[in-house]
Amino acid sequence: MKDVESIRKLLHDTWLDTYGTFIPREDILDYLSGHYSGDIVRSFFDDQDVVGFVAEVDGTIAGYEKTSYHQEEKRLYVQQLYILPRYQGLGLGKQLMAFAADHAKTYDLDCVWLGVMVDNTAALLWYQNMGYQIIEKTPFTLGKTKVEHYIGFVPVTDIFRLSEKKY
Repeated sequence: MKDVESIRKLLHDTWLDTYGTFIPREDILDYLSGHYSGDIVRSFFDDQDVVGFVAEVDGTIAGYEKTSYHQEEKRLYVQQLYILPRYQGLGLGKQLMAFAADHAKTYDLDCVWLGVMVDNTAALLWYQNMGYQIIEKTPFTLGKTKVEHYIGFVPVTDIFRLSEKKY
């Protein structure tokens, strides 16, 4: 996959920007190195139930989304959705969510599941404006830091309504 290094850099930059206000930098960098090396990112797509999407602006990868279908739960999860800060506000996140909604429809699903860190207030508000319904709160550990993480879903119809399928 030719985009692995661009995706790794995007993950690095967005994680530091997004989580750096409430997770120590050292814990973020340790987590990234342990979970997002080139080989690990490449291996994401060895699983037939994992699909990745990128959003480009002028030939540059500006956003990235990874979905994973869990057959036993009959759920499609957006496991990662990140837009580089300088490209936020352009509608790329909505476009990527629309891709996930289209993908969910291939499994005859009516919602897309995802998790959001409680302290990631901007993303939480963005998802809630999209129709995100929180089902549970669970801990998520990065190094020495433990943060609360919401798990919930967004109805596919809400995603399509807000994205207007402009892609």
